[in-house]
Amino acid sequence: MWVWDYNLPKNWKPKTDEEWEWYLVRKINYSDYDGFKKDDVKKYFFKIRKYLDPYKRAMLSDYLGVSYE
Repeated sequence: MWVWDYNLPKNWKPKTDEEWEWYLVRKINYSDYDGFKKDDVKKYFFKIRKYLDPYKRAMLSDYLGVSYE
C-alpha cells in the first residue's frame, strides 16, 4: 500500500509551494491527471522536472510548450 496519499481527505488541496510540488510530482508520476490546470503545472514545472519520470517530463514539456532540459 502506498502511504503518501491514501490518508488525505477527498477535498484536500495543496496550500504551500512545497505541497504543490509534492502533489504534482506524485500525481504526474502515477499518471493521475484529474483536476490539473495547465497554469498550475506550468508554474511549478521547472522546480519539479528533475523528479518526474523522463517520459512524462517530455510529454508535459511538449504540452506546456517549454524545454525540459
